[in-house]
Amino acid sequence: MMGGKLLTGVSMAALAVFAAMPAHAQDARSTQAVANPAGTPPQADEPAAPDVVVTGIRSSLASAQNIKRNADTIVDSIVAEDIGKLPDINVSEALQRITGIQVQRDVGEGAGRVQIRGLTGVETTINGRDAFTGVDRNFNLQNLPAELLSRLDVYKAPTANLIEGGIGGTIDIRTRRPFDFADSQIAGSARARYADLRDKWDPLVSLLMSDRWDTGIGEIGVLFSGAYQQRSYRQDFNITGAPLPRTDLIAGQTVNAPNGSYKVQVLGQRKRIGLNGAIQWQATPDLMFYVEGQYSRFITTQDQNGLLIQSNRNASQPTLRVPTAGSFTTFPGTNDLATGTYTNQPFTLLGVSRDLLDDNRTIAIGGEWNRDRLKVSFDASYDKSYSELDYRELDLLGTAPTYRQDLTTDATSFSLQGVDLLNPNSFTVGPLTQNVNISRGEQKAGRIDATYEIPGGFLRQIAVGARYADRSAIFSPIRFFQSPVNNSIGNVSQFLQQNPVNDFFQKDAPGVSFPQNFLIAGSDALRTNFDTLRTSLGITALPAVTPLGIFNITERTLAGYAMAKYEFNLGVPIDGNIGVRVIRFNGTLTGNTPVFETVTINGQVTRRQTGFAPINTRPDRTDVLPSFNLRARLTDELQLRLGASRVLTRPGFSQLTPSLTLVPAQGAGSGGNPNLAPFTADQVDASLEYYLSRTTSVSVAGFYKWVNAFTSTSVETNVDVGGILYNITRPVNSGKGYVRGFEVGGQTFLDFLPEGLNGFGVQANYTFVDSETPTLLAGAPLPLTNLSKHSYNVSALYEKYGISARVAYNWRSRFLEGVFAGATVAGATSIPPGPIYRKGYGWLDASLSYDIDKNVTVSFEGSNLLRTRRESYYTVPTRFNDQTIDDRQFLVGFRFRY
Repeated sequence: MMGGKLLTGVSMAALAVFAAMPAHAQDARSTQAVANPAGTPPQADEPAAPDVVVTGIRSSLASAQNIKRNADTIVDSIVAEDIGKLPDINVSEALQRITGIQVQRDVGEGAGRVQIRGLTGVETTINGRDAFTGVDRNFNLQNLPAELLSRLDVYKAPTANLIEGGIGGTIDIRTRRPFDFADSQIAGSARARYADLRDKWDPLVSLLMSDRWDTGIGEIGVLFSGAYQQRSYRQDFNITGAPLPRTDLIAGQTVNAPNGSYKVQVLGQRKRIGLNGAIQWQATPDLMFYVEGQYSRFITTQDQNGLLIQSNRNASQPTLRVPTAGSFTTFPGTNDLATGTYTNQPFTLLGVSRDLLDDNRTIAIGGEWNRDRLKVSFDASYDKSYSELDYRELDLLGTAPTYRQDLTTDATSFSLQGVDLLNPNSFTVGPLTQNVNISRGEQKAGRIDATYEIPGGFLRQIAVGARYADRSAIFSPIRFFQSPVNNSIGNVSQFLQQNPVNDFFQKDAPGVSFPQNFLIAGSDALRTNFDTLRTSLGITALPAVTPLGIFNITERTLAGYAMAKYEFNLGVPIDGNIGVRVIRFNGTLTGNTPVFETVTINGQVTRRQTGFAPINTRPDRTDVLPSFNLRARLTDELQLRLGASRVLTRPGFSQLTPSLTLVPAQGAGSGGNPNLAPFTADQVDASLEYYLSRTTSVSVAGFYKWVNAFTSTSVETNVDVGGILYNITRPVNSGKGYVRGFEVGGQTFLDFLPEGLNGFGVQANYTFVDSETPTLLAGAPLPLTNLSKHSYNVSALYEKYGISARVAYNWRSRFLEGVFAGATVAGATSIPPGPIYRKGYGWLDASLSYDIDKNVTVSFEGSNLLRTRRESYYTVPTRFNDQTIDDRQFLVGFRFRY
């Protein structure tokens, strides 16, 4: 509540400041032209204006403001401050600065997906072309180095010529072409990044070369750009087990006690490689062709060292996990455990390697012909994506005489006494695991568009177009989970090592008690000696592709659209567009589905898998998506936008297959549902925008989406597959819901201040989003998961005398992360099902650069400067879930441009 009140105050104060600004500054209509300034969504064939030179914060904000002002619909943009310089390291982090966008964090950086106005169904395009990673429908926004990008456009309301697929909106990632520049360009950067928890330096470099020549066959331009980023990181991940009601801890009282503790030390390295090349040929003044390609490679090598304790009693093991009488306390006024001690406590030491490879490549050819009022363009492209996630784990099992859990400390903590965690003789060997997800995606696509300008009258332009896409998604999972035949520690002693971190959570909460030094199976040994480990433990089974998890899906879509732009005057100038997009969709889905028999085990009726059967389905449907957008220019500075449309997102490929993905170590399984229908929504949008100067504007926008079908999750418990009991989850179409809210944003430079001070500026926005889904908890509908009701961004800017500085703070309020199923124990007061909340948190970044001369700039940057701790809890804050801290990152380097 405090955060929401603060946000309202900040937003209103910003509005008051912007409204009070003198209007004598240059009118926004005279802003320098930017790429695609016209009111049409950018298409892949559109060359940017050749005289564009975007440098500095002020110019980038002016360019983004001009795009928003002149667009055909509600659009927000981020324009690179300079060649190879977005204001953040990766695309996801840059997008968090846009009103209405919320991001998740992945080991301290923006994660691969974002939400637009609360919805994750976001269509991602690169230069107007559909982009994806592996078998995902979305492109992993972490994959592409930000240095390759020219700008990001976020479409919150659709037009008919935008590719369908974004129920939340569309993100178009724009790279550069040679005709973006008036002459030859060579630009690059070199930086070093330091991560303080990991205590390592890593390089980031980029290079762009572009030139254009007049030849006997017309003008030809060639561009090449490349970027390499490396990042070492560490994350301290502290988990408190789910609450369980117990009557054996404090006499005569039910105590809601966590079922254990789990500390995970994550150390890894990420590498991003990005390449972009383009050739443009202006054959005649009317005819232009291009060929371009993009390549990105994202590699994560990650070690996870964990210590897991499960303290819930097991009736078959009465001498283990014994509560120590008199040691247990609760938080005042609650039944929630605060402190307690157990004796004879089993524990597990986990050595894990978790490695990810994403490989994406695109090649495209297209062109554009203009004659008088007619413009015709085409684009043909081929995309190929490969993704592989390889997870390997070997456990060591031990028992400690004493385990103490203390939830009252700054970070929930625990200790083990009476056991030497560095002595191999303290352990036996537990299960060996390997899970590999191999995903392959491929798409061939082509489109053709035509527009005809109509001089005068009500209709100003007619646009028609068609797009065909043939997409395939192939998924092959490897599943291996085996207990050792020979569990003596001597069989693997040569592969053991001490965990490399001995200050877990000490940078955030000094003095908090954790076991810091212990043995683990080495992650490198798991990567390079897995078969040796397997055979030394007497395991003869081999990792293999599980037939229950494979799927092969193909989809073919043929979409056509017609759109008319109109303009008239009713005392105020009004323009806009109205159109419809029609999509014909068909496909095939092949894989295997499990076959079950009903059995009774220990009096409980359950299902047991007896085999599997092939499946082959052929989905087929047609969708019609109308759209309407209107702009009323109330004054030269003030304009109102209104929109109404229908939007669509298809279910993810893994949601469509009835095949099973099983994780034996966790007893968890998931499958899809081939009968899932696409998610559609009817939405209305409104935006009031006030442009006072080329860098000063303020806007207020409202939206309402009636979502016609959400998905919920069905759970089937204790399903016997291969002798292991699983809880199997599957998505199902559920009822209707809504997403609604409003946004306030603005930016300005304080040009009216005295010389020197007039280099200061501010950029701020606030978003309120409310949602309701048909998923019920205690009879009441739930909001969307991972959606904060309140979020805001505030950036303080300075640009003068060659100095450019930015301090940016991003904050989001508490949000629903999941639902706890509740817990029941005989004789105890049950814990009802309840929400799992992630606490609100903020993130502070800053940058400072100085132009040594017109060609060379030195820069200093910092990220996560507050070392934000992210925390979650079960229903109430005294039932802890997890706490996470990440590196502070510092960058130093230079950029050059000639």
